[in-house]
Amino acid sequence: MIRHSLASAALGLALILSAPAFAQTAAPAITPSHLQLAREAAELTGISSSLESIYTEFSERTKQLVGTTRPELKKDMDAVIDALKPEADAKRAEIMVTASEIFARKINEADLKEVVAFFKSPVGQRYNAARTKAIDEIYVVLEPWSINTSNFLFDRFTQEMRKRGHQM
Repeated sequence: MIRHSLASAALGLALILSAPAFAQTAAPAITPSHLQLAREAAELTGISSSLESIYTEFSERTKQLVGTTRPELKKDMDAVIDALKPEADAKRAEIMVTASEIFARKINEADLKEVVAFFKSPVGQRYNAARTKAIDEIYVVLEPWSINTSNFLFDRFTQEMRKRGHQM
């Protein structure tokens, strides 16, 4: 599940960065408004919520694992998990600052305004709703595809190495 969140976050980053090429020369100073737009773009594209899901998955997984093996710890476990939420939020805020700075360095302020406007538009909101569902479906096929492709490529590698006289 955590891999799913990370994959979702990575896909979200890839989607926003795959917008039309952004012309940039020397890295200009990042203004507060530029940084704010970059943060807003990161939030609108679902990166922030993907990062939030890491805590949710941690919580659910820990409750399942510890709750199943040590049910007598449930009360303390729930209290500790709840107490860790502010720390998880601080970690998420930390990475959002970094993500915002990265976006601001990669995409100029004018283009970020357009990206934010798109994601706030009705079509951008529909895109985000569809993207979430699409990522879930993509993830389901991605893992077996990845394994199958890796196996295929290794088989082909072995065949080609044999053609060159190497036993694998």
